[in-house]
Amino acid sequence: MNRNYIIQAFLLALAAAWLLASTQIQRPDSWPLAGLYLYWSIRILLEAGLFVVFLEVFARLPGALGQTRWSVVLAAVVSLVPFALAVTAFDLILGLPELNEMVRTSASTAAAGGTQSVGQTHIGSFLLEVIYLSDNHFVLCALLTIPLFFQAGHSKSSETAPGTATFGDEIESAGHPEAEKPVPESGYQRHLEPPLTMPVLRAEAQEHYVRLTTATEKRMVLYRFNDIVAELPDQTGMQVHRSHWVAYEAMARLVKDDSRLWLELTDGERIPVSRKYAEDVRGKVDALAPDAKRAAT
Repeated sequence: MNRNYIIQAFLLALAAAWLLASTQIQRPDSWPLAGLYLYWSIRILLEAGLFVVFLEVFARLPGALGQTRWSVVLAAVVSLVPFALAVTAFDLILGLPELNEMVRTSASTAAAGGTQSVGQTHIGSFLLEVIYLSDNHFVLCALLTIPLFFQAGHSKSSETAPGTATFGDEIESAGHPEAEKPVPESGYQRHLEPPLTMPVLRAEAQEHYVRLTTATEKRMVLYRFNDIVAELPDQTGMQVHRSHWVAYEAMARLVKDDSRLWLELTDGERIPVSRKYAEDVRGKVDALAPDAKRAAT
């Protein structure tokens, strides 16, 4: 998940928390006004944090479930119960035992000869609390998705300008004027919008993200590196390191530096070569152009 979205989500959640605090007429006894704002800030930021975490998890799912719309829906629904548990525990710690109050009231009713309904147990009261919190929770989740769809709409309106980032993507334009038809969408391509317009020359793992480099642009996509390597065609490139995949057309030569083997690319950059792949890389570089590309000895 890119940093810009996290900052925007934080600011939106904080604004929502302060709005709720400013509109609350009553507050617990002995609570100062600053304490009320702090309470709502912690509560809403906790709720927003759970939603964003689940959103990132579901965004990694392959296929249709990895699409932004489905990720948002799943994250909003699944994060509701953990949020209800967290806010109930938070209220109990602060001396706001709404759940216990509901159970004690129902227990008194039952002792007086009344019947105890589903809502008159701890589990039933918690389910009622989940329902009570659901409307505010879904409204907040909808608010937090505004930056995502705003970015998506902006990128669709500027498809002719490579370098527009959407959810899960961070694009660095290389400034090349060439443009080709988009590469047919594969697994990782479904997480890119617009799709890559040229073949991948390099793939580099960076924590949970993979940096994809073509002749025209660079992008960051939230995807497993091993899955991308499996999806990239073997006839166009190979893995040279546990964190690097390189297309054959981008390979220049092999060099040794401080007893380490490096693959020099056609753009002048160097990337490490693991011992596991050293012989295969050396053979491939020699086979590409023996008279122009020198393998290290």
